[in-house]
Amino acid sequence: MKQYKAILPLKYYDNEGRIKPSWPVFVSLLVLMRAFLVFIASISYRPDTGLLLSLFYPDRHYFYASMLVGLPALLVMSAVLWRHWLREHWRGGFLLLKPLVMLALLADLLLHVHMANHGHWAFSWLLAVTILADMLMLMYWLRSRTLRMMLQDWQKI
Repeated sequence: MKQYKAILPLKYYDNEGRIKPSWPVFVSLLVLMRAFLVFIASISYRPDTGLLLSLFYPDRHYFYASMLVGLPALLVMSAVLWRHWLREHWRGGFLLLKPLVMLALLADLLLHVHMANHGHWAFSWLLAVTILADMLMLMYWLRSRTLRMMLQDWQKI
């Protein structure tokens, strides 16, 4: 029987002994999927379904662009949640997770910079916070050692 030495503390491993995703992975994916979350919340608001949507996205073009940016995050979130099944059937797909999220983060950052440019760079707390969050999440996906080890661990048989 081959024994493995744990590189990280035991709290970072799931029941199968694989490194599980940390909370910044889920937070960054949920932030990227915020258009889908707002859409679901607006559908559940019965009196006026368009009211909540118009509060967050006054211009429909930005809503559609945010939905497009959120698609890779939705795919990655489903891959993370179904990782046990995917590990058995499609292990090579884990190589695509990091580039997909980084592409989505760059697209989201460019979308918000475009929105700020369209607003003639008038200060908006919402834009400032989302641009800052996009940059912080991009730095996490670029530099996280735990994330790199997690994706390498998911590739192993």
